Formats: sequence, structure tokens, C-alpha cells
Amino acid sequence: MPIYEFSCTKCSHTFELLMGLKDPVPRCPACGYEKTKRLMSCGAIRPDGIPKGSGGFHAPSCSGRGCKK
Repeated sequence: MPIYEFSCTKCSHTFELLMGLKDPVPRCPACGYEKTKRLMSCGAIRPDGIPKGSGGFHAPSCSGRGCKK
């Protein structure tokens, strides 16, 4: 499920919520007002792919067309 960012139209409180696409629009957790709007959020992108180092991550092996070596 994605994390959505919302803003209350009454008190301007901004909050994040993990929810499905069909879940109802949430109430403001600060004031309880029922009209909130979903904000445009930026996604997390890793330009270098999978991180390397002491975390135990390794680049995926590639076999086939379109493989960069």
C-alpha cells in the first residue's frame, strides 16, 4: 500500500497515511475535521539502483539482451 500525504482544509495540518486506493478520505488527526485533500508527493528514486556496501546488497546479475556490463 502506498503512503499518501494529506492536508486539512480547516487547520492546515499536514499528515501522512498508509492506505489503499479504495480507502475513504481520512479525517484530520489534529482537529477531526472530515474534509482533507491529498497532496502531490515526491517518490523515492535511487539513481544508482541497489545500494552496495556493508548492508549486504549486491548488484543483480544480468543475462540477456539490453544488459549493460
